[in-house]
Amino acid sequence: MKTKKILTSLLFAALCVNTFALNNMAITPSKVLKQVGQIMTDNKFKKEEQRLQKMISTSANKNTYVNLGNLYISQNKNKEAIESYQEATLIDPTDPKLFTSMSIAYLHLGFYEMSKTMAERAIELDPALTHAGKIIKYIDKKQEVISKASKTDKAI
Repeated sequence: MKTKKILTSLLFAALCVNTFALNNMAITPSKVLKQVGQIMTDNKFKKEEQRLQKMISTSANKNTYVNLGNLYISQNKNKEAIESYQEATLIDPTDPKLFTSMSIAYLHLGFYEMSKTMAERAIELDPALTHAGKIIKYIDKKQEVISKASKTDKAI
């Protein structure tokens, strides 16, 4: 009930502000709807994060950490995702998908060496894991381009 009141208040405030903006700044109604939708989405993520953290505090398991990591990655909270995946690997250090997930999070942060190391670990655990191999190829090409650009800069 309290959540509905808060959401209603937020929606009302957003609509009031945006109605004023519509009258004074040519903001379209679709932008208002997008902003309201974003508020609702953010609230859903927050609730799910709280639910998963509560589950972890009462009975931590690999799947809960993985779900929390996936939630963080979907919100571009890559550092938090890595922490969750690391906790999951403490429970099951033989799951190659955990290392692939960490590799993706490191990649999003621009930590190419760590990303590659995690992908290589995933392949060690499961050589048939094609996603990890693709990540390694991508990083190798990226580092090659960076190296060429660096050499070009030095030559100038």
